[in-house]
Amino acid sequence: MRSGETDCAETVSNSVLKDLGKSISEKLRHIANLDMDVFMVDKTPYILEMNARFGGGYPFSHIAGVNLPKAIVNWLQNKDVDKSILTEKIGVFAHKDIEIVNMNKI
Repeated sequence: MRSGETDCAETVSNSVLKDLGKSISEKLRHIANLDMDVFMVDKTPYILEMNARFGGGYPFSHIAGVNLPKAIVNWLQNKDVDKSILTEKIGVFAHKDIEIVNMNKI
């Protein structure tokens, strides 16, 4: 992370985080996207914050195969959602890049 923005991420298989996500989901019964920042210390998760929005890390989930916007649109239209668009591919490593662009007309 840099300046609170996720710059680089890799999808991993972590049962502790999966269980935490499931537990939070069941307890809060939140019906939309919930972005969470979690620190792992000696295999124990500590939640730093939860935000009811698409956070800066979502593009990494998307590039790893999760298409939550499409699922939300389908849910709103009472259409079935194929589980494949909500299943991440493990081992996807990605990095956001910022490039300086000259806007002058030369």
